[in-house]
Amino acid sequence: MKNYNREPLVTIGIPFYNPGYFIIDAIRSVFAQTYNNWELFLIDDGSTDGIIDIISKIKDPRVHILSDGKNKGLIERLNQIIQISSGEYIARMDADDIMHPERIAKQVAFLESNPNIDVIDTGAIILNKQGLPIGVKGLEEEPFSIVKIFKWGTFLHASIMGKRDWFRNNLYDINYHRAEDRELFIRTLTFSNFAHIPEPLYFYRFEGNVRLKAYLQSYKSERKVLLKYGPKMIGLNYTIYLYARSLLKSFVLVFLSLLNKENLINKNKYQPLCEIIHNNIKEILEKIHNTEIPGINE
Repeated sequence: MKNYNREPLVTIGIPFYNPGYFIIDAIRSVFAQTYNNWELFLIDDGSTDGIIDIISKIKDPRVHILSDGKNKGLIERLNQIIQISSGEYIARMDADDIMHPERIAKQVAFLESNPNIDVIDTGAIILNKQGLPIGVKGLEEEPFSIVKIFKWGTFLHASIMGKRDWFRNNLYDINYHRAEDRELFIRTLTFSNFAHIPEPLYFYRFEGNVRLKAYLQSYKSERKVLLKYGPKMIGLNYTIYLYARSLLKSFVLVFLSLLNKENLINKNKYQPLCEIIHNNIKEILEKIHNTEIPGINE
């Protein structure tokens, strides 16, 4: 019989490269969690902005800071977190984002209640560059499908939590830079179970964060995924359609960048906040910002 009162250890992994002070709020949001049985791995990917000197002051045995001085890239660091984790579950997070205080508790509760599920993500509040809430996404409870994963990617990668053993059996492929998540979930789709919590349990710094080179690399790797898996899984005709669509997105983004309008590429990817949600989110963010980090706030 499942023990619903237990609190399994959760490994929270934050890889980072020159994140500046954004990572401080990310760490604050970990300490603000209502779920306390976690370990936090802060994995430096060769940062040169001096932030390692600040976070090294943290005094909590649950926090582990690893820095080898090398710039290996995100995929290598994600696999590193998987290999060194002690938790029964692994939770992803980006260094410039923030977690809702109930994120870990609600994801653990879902996974404990649904042991057949391997990986789960959540909805999110969209933040602009200044950290202000401006939108929301992922509040719809829609079933997963092969077509949707090929077309949209489906998961909010930074918000996922999953079984450690599943991740260890299915590491990220280093050949799909900036589409490593899409490749992973498509590769494992036929023998895995995924789910979504349609609540905004993650604060995603998304608006105004379009980097031309990075986005073009994402589209390029997206097309590699299509060529490898598309013909067998969704058929040749639909693969050709999605490939052409990806090329068009690249051309449109380049054109918009020439007009300094590249942020328009993301305008339809979230919904505006209503006033009630906006006021509630502001209170939650204020609570997180006021959360102390042992060793830094002393």
